[in-house]
Amino acid sequence: MAEPLFLKRAPTDPVGRVLYEASRLLALAGGLVLVAMTVMTLVSIAGRALFSTPLPGDYELVQVGCAIAVAAFLPLTQMRGGHVIVDFFTVNARPALRAGFDALGAALVGLCGGVFAWRLAVGAISLKEANDQTTILGLPTWIPVAAMAPCFALLAAAGVYTAWRHICAREGDDDGALALPGSDR
Repeated sequence: MAEPLFLKRAPTDPVGRVLYEASRLLALAGGLVLVAMTVMTLVSIAGRALFSTPLPGDYELVQVGCAIAVAAFLPLTQMRGGHVIVDFFTVNARPALRAGFDALGAALVGLCGGVFAWRLAVGAISLKEANDQTTILGLPTWIPVAAMAPCFALLAAAGVYTAWRHICAREGDDDGALALPGSDR
């Protein structure tokens, strides 16, 4: 990749600022979940080594926590342009063509995020109706699945927003800001 990661400026338009801040807060929550999983794993390992009694269900909790954390990081990664880009064939292409491909990629991220959010919501309802639970702790499995649905919904919104920004960049509108109804833009 030719450009450095995570150095793009934060959006300045109202829609972008809201999406960016929501994505940032969600990523912060995901980070806190990972810290909690780390502490829980350390306690379980210490209990296993020192007292021969690990925390019951530690694998279940790590599995659920990591899934939620990864889903929570995706919207901010999209907003910052941090996803891996394979530009081997387009590195020498015109900027407008690269922006077009970037817009298409962002739109596909938005589409996939929307489909995942929808299916996670449907799956959570199905798991709740089936009263599905984890094996060791007996925790309802629909709760973490439902917790991931808003993460993917925000990813969908971030994908659509960044696709719009790439389209505006392709058309020469360097600002690419989205105008809200009644705003001065």
